[in-house]
Amino acid sequence: MVNEHEYQHELLYRYEISAAMNHVVRACHEIAREHSHRGFWTPHTDPGADLHIDLIEAARRDILTKLQVVITAAETVAYDIEQDRQRGQ
Repeated sequence: MVNEHEYQHELLYRYEISAAMNHVVRACHEIAREHSHRGFWTPHTDPGADLHIDLIEAARRDILTKLQVVITAAETVAYDIEQDRQRGQ
């Protein structure tokens, strides 16, 4: 049986994980809304800038960097919770 202290920690962990995942989902929605059309990426590049390097820069600017930040933050939350649980056992 779980005591009150463990139960409170479990609730806190659930809120932290949910908040982190909500940030990831919102970032995905925002990126899709701002940078896609019918499910396909529509890069925002300068007219005539269709070289592969321009597309790579646009991909990083529009999508990859934003996702990496929120995913790294979510992974950090998960890691911190795992570490906290191990210390508490």
